[in-house]
Amino acid sequence: MSRARLFAAFLILVLLPFRAIAQRGNDFDSLLAQMNAATQEGRWADGLAAAQKLDVLVRRRQGADNMNYAGVLHNEGMFLHNLGRYPEAIDKLNAALAIKLRNNDVASVLRTSNILVGALGVLERRAEATTVAERALALGTSAFGANDVRLSDTLAALGGLARDKENYQEAAGYFERVLANLRAANAPPVDLANAMDNLGDTYGRLGRFDDGERLLKQAIDLLDRSYGQNAQAAPNYDEIFNNLGSLYKDAGRFAEAEAAMRRSLAIVRARSGEDHPNTAATMGNLAIVLEQEGRYTEAEKLYQRVLEVYEKVYGPNHPTTAIGLYNLADVYVDQGKVEAAVGLQQRVLAIYEKSAGADSPDVGRALNNLANSYASLGRYDEAIDLFRRALAIMEHKFGQGSGPTAVAAESLGRGLTDAGHLDEAAQYLGQALEINRRMLGETHPELIKSLGNLGFLELKRDHAVEARRLFDQALRIAQDRLGPRHHDTVAAIVHLGNLDTHEGKWADALVRLRQASAVFNTERNPQFTRFVELDPLLIEAIWRVTDGHPDDAAKDEAFGALQRAHETKAGAALAQMAARFGAGNDAIAVLLRRQQDLKASLEALDKRVTTELGQPEGKRNDALIGSLRAELARTQKSYDDVTAQLERGFPAYAELSSPQPLSIAQARELLKPDEALVAFIAWYNEVFAVAVTRETSALRKIALNSKQISDRVAHLRTSLANPETRATFDLDASFDLYSALFGPISADIAGKPKLLVVPADALTSLPFHVLVTKKPDPALAADERYRQAAWLLNERAITVLPSVPSLRALRRLARESHATKPFIGFGDPVFQRTSPDKPAGTGRNVRPYQDYYQGSTVDLERLRTGLPALPETAGELQAVARALGASPQDDVKLGPAATVTNVGTLPLDQYRVVDFATHGLVAGEVNGLSEPALVLTLPDRPTSEDDGLLTASRIAKLKLDADWAVLSACNTAAGDKPGAEGLSGLARAFFYAGARALLVSHWPVDSDAAVRLTTGAFSELTAHPGIGRAEALRRSMKALIADRSSPRNADPAVWAPFVLVGEGG
Repeated sequence: MSRARLFAAFLILVLLPFRAIAQRGNDFDSLLAQMNAATQEGRWADGLAAAQKLDVLVRRRQGADNMNYAGVLHNEGMFLHNLGRYPEAIDKLNAALAIKLRNNDVASVLRTSNILVGALGVLERRAEATTVAERALALGTSAFGANDVRLSDTLAALGGLARDKENYQEAAGYFERVLANLRAANAPPVDLANAMDNLGDTYGRLGRFDDGERLLKQAIDLLDRSYGQNAQAAPNYDEIFNNLGSLYKDAGRFAEAEAAMRRSLAIVRARSGEDHPNTAATMGNLAIVLEQEGRYTEAEKLYQRVLEVYEKVYGPNHPTTAIGLYNLADVYVDQGKVEAAVGLQQRVLAIYEKSAGADSPDVGRALNNLANSYASLGRYDEAIDLFRRALAIMEHKFGQGSGPTAVAAESLGRGLTDAGHLDEAAQYLGQALEINRRMLGETHPELIKSLGNLGFLELKRDHAVEARRLFDQALRIAQDRLGPRHHDTVAAIVHLGNLDTHEGKWADALVRLRQASAVFNTERNPQFTRFVELDPLLIEAIWRVTDGHPDDAAKDEAFGALQRAHETKAGAALAQMAARFGAGNDAIAVLLRRQQDLKASLEALDKRVTTELGQPEGKRNDALIGSLRAELARTQKSYDDVTAQLERGFPAYAELSSPQPLSIAQARELLKPDEALVAFIAWYNEVFAVAVTRETSALRKIALNSKQISDRVAHLRTSLANPETRATFDLDASFDLYSALFGPISADIAGKPKLLVVPADALTSLPFHVLVTKKPDPALAADERYRQAAWLLNERAITVLPSVPSLRALRRLARESHATKPFIGFGDPVFQRTSPDKPAGTGRNVRPYQDYYQGSTVDLERLRTGLPALPETAGELQAVARALGASPQDDVKLGPAATVTNVGTLPLDQYRVVDFATHGLVAGEVNGLSEPALVLTLPDRPTSEDDGLLTASRIAKLKLDADWAVLSACNTAAGDKPGAEGLSGLARAFFYAGARALLVSHWPVDSDAAVRLTTGAFSELTAHPGIGRAEALRRSMKALIADRSSPRNADPAVWAPFVLVGEGG
């Protein structure tokens, strides 16, 4: 996501000299000294107080129409500006300027005009600012000549205004004049360097990266030669490195951008200290670079520090503080952490309403950002109200045909579309499209998005002819201006394919969807984000075109699409894991950081090419386009090379992060004769299953739609909660769901006692062994009905796979354990040092997981007070240890010993079974905000190495050699929220670390049952090594059901929480 550079240089207060005042007195000198001291120390409020006292003193002694009083007004305006009180600052500066104009003091007029231009610019009153600056330039030119060095600041102010309007060519013209005037006057090196800085930065924004880099480096060299070892003390030395970093960022050279930003930060930190706002501003610019690289955790920490400084220096309600809030909120939104962003965005809005006025463009943008967040959270009524306010502001400030108005109208149109107000949405999306057409022309690439938005709306309105016209136009523009393999071109093809499916033109849809899929399947460019609807639509099109009887090639195609659909949903979690791996210092970290840098470079270069291609014929720079395309090709090759190095050198990581789909033939080779693989895919109204055995394969349609399955799974889950409070398990509903899911594939998997299942969406939150294969007998009592039920468990040993390709990873990388010790366990973690008594046993994690999140990260204090203690897990782990021949004292880490630090430092590869008995936090249950994690002892002083959370990324970095990893934590498998991605994230991490199978729980586990089920499975496998883990778990469950010592033993809430994930054979 691009963002305007918001961290502007801070104004330095220049106190104007006072002409002789009769009888100045000590009070006058004292106030001057106070103002000077406040200025040097950045105490703007104190400086303003002294200036206001001086105002009274000068007016009393000399009156209000003289140059001394003009100097007082000038300084008051400066202080007010630095305090963010812009309207008051403008009043003071205008008053000062009026006096100076009457006195015809041109040099003084130039100084105050330049400051006034800056204040007006902050409020985006650019027309007034331009008038002031042009008047000053005319006066200065008349008085001093067109090339006088005293015009430099005014020319620079006009350049800044042009740059703010993104008229970079005009801005460059002004800055070129400044540099020429200064060179002709043999100006001091610091002034020349500043001019080179402004011009180099502008060249960078024009895409003239080589010219900009040359000038910025010349500026650095000039100051280095002039100041020698004291160059860091030169004015704006840090700012030049900052602008060089920004240029590198825009050019996609992120490693160099980061280095330049860190150099700038070191300079300003040494000069100003850690808590100075200039330090914070530079830190914020570094965070922007990291954010654009996708290094969100690092960027977030920097933004939080920036905000802390701004709030300390300026207070909580200053416009500069709003910048810090804005950027922190933005990095939350980038990560999908929208709820965390809303509170910050509300504060930004309140600050701008107070400081800039309720109808300012800053308020309009703040309203739009907050409305987008509300819309993404489904709060449509609130979002639409804010979108309307934003549009009204932009129309009033910029006009109905302006670019900002188009942006606001399109945002409102999308919000109305999401809320179902389709006819009104058409009005605003049409308005945005027409504005963009007038401003950009009929074939500009920026029109593709507007056409797509309006086309999608018309599709929802059942206006298929109009939708097709819009999608066709988007496709023509994309193909002509961007090429056949560009992401926007493929998007338009997918839109048309989607439209074909709505019109029942399945053969046409299949052609388009195959065309789009082929590009995605062959392009390694990371900017190609696969559309979530593409693969499910492709599967449905294959089914429809073949009348439900696809040939082998079509089945293979559908099988691949199913796998890619699963990987698309897991993409965010995998990206976060890649970022964490890249933060290390080993060989894989170096390659990953290089790959991430190249990915960001590709995205930046592609954006630059698109922008240049969108220029009208007279302004298009074909040489620049050619240069950018050549650089894009070189960068793509470098990305391909690094990716190939990762795949060759670290095949296990490649399987973890970007597994390639299996063909049906490959899956058959991996399956054993007694195994059947069943994978599900759900998409709105359609659910499909692919079944593969050594002999056959089949694509089958499931009669239920996605919502119906979700509702039925949720119903069964409610009867598998705490057995003390839950309803009776609905055997009839269980049979109905079994019939719907497995009825269509029953013949395809007949005679296969071992079932490998890849669930999707809601099915991830249900253990398949609680499904019933025959209609239950209603005449039996509840506990006997459970014992006599035809559980799927009775017929098949079931293994869950997080994905189809994980089968290849597990069996390709499988090896016998060389661990010599039987067991190590971690449990009964400490959440509070002095914790009140809390229910044990079935009380694991009784609050919603989202309750424990504050911002983007887990709120550790809320965890301390909210998580129930788990004293029963101590006995549970010790019992398992004894059963396996381990030491209940030495091999069970409880309480203060159950820490992330211990897990990371103990030689876990020496243990065949590694057991975690604790709470789980599962990604997907907090709006996809975070990695899944296990909660261990929460340290008194959390660090980046140990905050008490054993995340998937940390798990992946462990070294294991375990036959079993046991996670007897509430909701570890998939959580209460159907479709949560916890299973996939944790399983991949443990497999990468070296575990061959996971025994994980779906709901709070009864401790006695946990001991019996786990030790029973381990004992069965020890006694009968050839049966496999899944069969061992099946036998352990059946033994518990058959045990009549308690009627509860047959209850699925007791015997069914565990599933086997991984290698079950």
